[in-house]
Amino acid sequence: MQIPINKNSLASALTALGKLVSRTSLIKAYQGIEIEGKANMLYFRTRNVIEQIEFRLFADLEDDFPAILVEFEQFRQMVRSCKNKTLKLEIDCGEVFIDDVKLAPIKGHFPTKEQIPDQDITVTELPADTLSALSLLAPITDKGTDVRKVLGGINISEDGFTATNGKELSNIPLKLETTGSVTIPFPLALLATKAFGDSGRLSTWQKDEDTHFELTLGAWTWQAKALKGNYPNWKRVVPERTEATHYVSFQDDRAERLTRYLKSIPDDKEHNNAVKLSRLPEVPENLHLESSNGMLFSILAEFDPNWNDLNFCVRKEFLLRLLEAGHRKIELNDAFGPLVGTGGTGEYIAMPIITKKSQAQNEQEPNQTVSNQTVAESPVHPEQNEHQHVPETTESVTEQIPPHPQENKTTVTNTNLNKENPTMNEPTTIRTVSAPSQTFTPNNEPANPLDELSSKIEGMKTALKDMIEEVTTMSRKIREVSIAQRQRDREYNQTKRALDRVRVATGAA
Repeated sequence: MQIPINKNSLASALTALGKLVSRTSLIKAYQGIEIEGKANMLYFRTRNVIEQIEFRLFADLEDDFPAILVEFEQFRQMVRSCKNKTLKLEIDCGEVFIDDVKLAPIKGHFPTKEQIPDQDITVTELPADTLSALSLLAPITDKGTDVRKVLGGINISEDGFTATNGKELSNIPLKLETTGSVTIPFPLALLATKAFGDSGRLSTWQKDEDTHFELTLGAWTWQAKALKGNYPNWKRVVPERTEATHYVSFQDDRAERLTRYLKSIPDDKEHNNAVKLSRLPEVPENLHLESSNGMLFSILAEFDPNWNDLNFCVRKEFLLRLLEAGHRKIELNDAFGPLVGTGGTGEYIAMPIITKKSQAQNEQEPNQTVSNQTVAESPVHPEQNEHQHVPETTESVTEQIPPHPQENKTTVTNTNLNKENPTMNEPTTIRTVSAPSQTFTPNNEPANPLDELSSKIEGMKTALKDMIEEVTTMSRKIREVSIAQRQRDREYNQTKRALDRVRVATGAA
């Protein structure tokens, strides 16, 4: 039985299917792809130890055929090497052929797909922008942790989709009619499906002590076990809008310039890729940015009337993710509380990089240069009283998670806090999850006229770089058009010669 299949559809699907193939597994079935034909549908499945993904493709089948297991790498290579837009898949007596080339079979049986029970199951309808939301939240998950594994996934509840790594948090409030919540693992294969704009369904059920789920989007079905553990109560982290006493906003075109600037900053792990945001008295209509390695940049922005000398430091990665989600407004209470990105998809919250004693120095000597201080990145924490700034001792969103081996390195005790602020009420010492302390010397010196000139030069460099890239792109397109034109000329000459031979053979004048 020969089955014609669109090559492009199958080739793009194999990218996602290959994410779960265990090429070094001792179990041969995990190195293969399973093909099954049923009810005019072709099913292609791959899996690893804990996950399985399935792709459905419509086909005009003469008869159904049972599941057949072949080597994934050989199957993908044969599909890629096919020169026609339509390849021929042939199934004959349990053997698979692609364009008359036999594929190597794999002995053994593919693990049986987990069957959804008939009762005690929760079904949630997913909107069309589900995959877009997952792609925005994926970079925020904590993929490198072995202790707080629940933070390595994305939580789905009636409040939408939520992800956090302890230093930043994002919630996309999709309208979901569901009860309870489930935390799915990092959706690597699902993101590779590119099923954007497809609505779907999430089914969850309990089996023994594990929670299983099946997520369907368009022609894809992803099945796995949910992550164990209680997801943090992230709502305690979201500041009240009445506490956001400061804001800065900018337009879309300036956000694009800002994105290019942030991407051009080289990594500086020693200083946590810190970028300082401030408002210079000489150019009060501009938002001034300075990276830890001295790269300057400024864009036209709108500030609240009480901004004054407020400045704060934040990781460049956090700013990039804020801009990627479409946020064009940053709200905050002060330089020590969480900053909130609004105006885009959902809500993005991140903690700034906090400099010890910078609060006291900003109050007493706002124009004095701060040096030899330690930068510590505070974890995302619940809202506080606006007159009491204690970022080192407030609870983090990971308060229910076992402590990380390095998490107490930057914890500040009550004694140290009372030394810095003797009028502050003595709080209770609470564990926080903070990044290791790093050294950073922010620049609070009075503005130098050369700084603005340097900033404009950097902006011109960025614009010139963009122009060079556009010229390169245009040159490449011109070469492609020239090659295509030469190809058409060759085809024309070949056709002309063939017609001349035909006329000579037929004796035509």
